[in-house]
Amino acid sequence: MFVGSVQWLSQHLATLIWPRRPRPDLGAFALPPEIILMVAKYLTNASTISLALTCRTLHNLCFPHHTHLNTAEKEELLLLLESDLATHHFCHYCTKLHLWHLPWDYFLDPWPEVHLPCDPHLSRNWLRVGFACYLPYHQARLVMNRHLYGTKHGLPLRVLEKRISFKCPSRRVTYSESLHARLVDNELLVLSVRTISHSRGDAKELRDYVESWGHPGCKHLTLEKGVLNYVPVQLPELVKGKTTHGHFAPCDQSFGSCPLCLTDYCIDISWRGERKGHSIKVSVYRQLGDCRSPFGWSWRSMTSLQTLEEPRTANPLEYRPGCVRDRWNKAEGIESRTQSEWVELPDDLSRFVQEPACSVM
Repeated sequence: MFVGSVQWLSQHLATLIWPRRPRPDLGAFALPPEIILMVAKYLTNASTISLALTCRTLHNLCFPHHTHLNTAEKEELLLLLESDLATHHFCHYCTKLHLWHLPWDYFLDPWPEVHLPCDPHLSRNWLRVGFACYLPYHQARLVMNRHLYGTKHGLPLRVLEKRISFKCPSRRVTYSESLHARLVDNELLVLSVRTISHSRGDAKELRDYVESWGHPGCKHLTLEKGVLNYVPVQLPELVKGKTTHGHFAPCDQSFGSCPLCLTDYCIDISWRGERKGHSIKVSVYRQLGDCRSPFGWSWRSMTSLQTLEEPRTANPLEYRPGCVRDRWNKAEGIESRTQSEWVELPDDLSRFVQEPACSVM
């Protein structure tokens, strides 16, 4: 018993004379409390609370006595928590964290049924990326969350990959479309490739279908006859006044770009003989940005006809015509310099650029 007491005493005296070195695996606990408190003084309120929530010891040391946060501080805190909570995503509309579910990867359907719990109308802030494919903002965010924070934090990129094909019985028109997605420099790019043809080579019926059901390329450009309050500008290559005999003017790799949002396109109109007629192939390249906010320029300008944001033409060096297509090709390992031009706006639409109206979500 006496020997044990001597060993205990010698060990404690040793700790007083020769202090232990802090263990590197302890992280913040390797520092004395006064040092931790000194560091915490330089943190924002949101970062201080985030640090305090990591464990009970830091909670007792750092958690502030007054926890009232303004809207900006609350958003900052929830964004920090979102990067750690794989089961939740941040909502900019109600400044809350919402639970998300794996079945959401089946969202590429007409009029998605998935709604945000805060307001069912907010899920209408979607982007039409294909004939029957709609991408709501909160699901685009989940794709980026997975890329930025890890595989458990969101939806895989493959949910944006889709192929559809159908025939219009009344006009005997065949329509096929494939969707593809890429992540380039932490930004989401989506490509849709559409092919339209007539099973019997009837150019008139094909023209009637394109004029009525050509489908939008973005909120501003469309394959069909333009509608001012919906998608006002028809692709110049498909405008009826420019067609030759046979209802369509053949073109090969004709490039164009939307002057308002980050959308580029490439169109081919080929003649395949009397029996097969014309074939129209349109590739639409969209750059959705980092999807960190539904109010960011990339997403907002692409989902709104009228916008308070400045148009793409205001940044001709950064967002020159064809830059989205070139970024896509670069991700595919193809170096290109697309010679594209802005699509000309009609006079009654140019006011959206010169005198922006209120945003329409």
